[in-house]
Amino acid sequence: MKRVFFERLPGVPLIPLLLPNLQEEQSTRQLFQQEAFRDLTEPLVEVVTDPAQADVHLLPHHYPLVARNTDYLGRCRRTAKRHNKRIVVFWNGDSTGPVALENAVVFRTSQYDSKMRNGEHIMPAYAEDLKGKGLFVRDKTDAPPVIGFCGWAQYKNAKNAVGSFLQALPHEAYALLTGYPQSQSFIKGLWLRRRILSRLSKSTRITPDFVLRSSHSAHAKTIRLDPAQARKEYVDNLLASDFALCIRGDGNYSLRFYEALSLGRVPILLNTDVRLPLEGIVPYSSFVLTIHIADMLRIDEIVADFWSCQTDQSFLVMQLEARNAFEKYLSSPRYLAYAVEHLF
Repeated sequence: MKRVFFERLPGVPLIPLLLPNLQEEQSTRQLFQQEAFRDLTEPLVEVVTDPAQADVHLLPHHYPLVARNTDYLGRCRRTAKRHNKRIVVFWNGDSTGPVALENAVVFRTSQYDSKMRNGEHIMPAYAEDLKGKGLFVRDKTDAPPVIGFCGWAQYKNAKNAVGSFLQALPHEAYALLTGYPQSQSFIKGLWLRRRILSRLSKSTRITPDFVLRSSHSAHAKTIRLDPAQARKEYVDNLLASDFALCIRGDGNYSLRFYEALSLGRVPILLNTDVRLPLEGIVPYSSFVLTIHIADMLRIDEIVADFWSCQTDQSFLVMQLEARNAFEKYLSSPRYLAYAVEHLF
């Protein structure tokens, strides 16, 4: 078991990795996030009080919570340097910016593949295992495939609409003028979702099953309906779909991607210069249908053609592989266990 040393700031929530060691309730306004760690009951690291005895030093708080505390980060930096130790950092959030700590090993949810820095690893979003919510295996049919989406895809107000347009405009213009569609990867998810959902809604080659909301429904600050009702609609939508449409949000990652895998759903992943966790180890191509951003307005054709090539057996295997990947590598407890053993 790896030995870790850290200096804790009073009143600041701990990273989930340490919850089995210190037995504290996790404080978060991210709805349903605590459920992601219900199976994390045994310690994955040994906490030591002597920095010289540690294998690595650890930032015990998510980086955004302490990023502006230069005095604290300075102490962490000096202690690690004095003992010639790396600092392990967790960053659960939308930003893709740098960590202001030298010699850090950074686990983060959001980053662009082309901008990965040395020492950075993409970790799964903190996703609840939804398997117990219902039967996850669906039969292949001769009918058009059902594509499900339940989430934020409507503007909250005029300000939100204008802001989305202004953020997307330079990337759309650059892609049009240069013929480099990858520029669109930097557009926030709301704009991309609206374009793709509009295309899918008009298609006769797929069956759309969309629940469109005007706010983010996984955060206590932004949710606009009863959380239990929101969660039920979300899970029911996944269960009723052959494919789950997974498009980035403000950050370059999708929580829905991992929740879909937990139910054995085949994700349709819009590739916005995405790096997935443990690429090269997890066989994503066997259970994920990836759409390059240059092809996003052909998404219905691509999905329909893919569906027509599937057999009962191949579609069953994809669903089982999706669930297996989540269970073995991509649930929060399993990923943390792997990271401690192989990436620290």
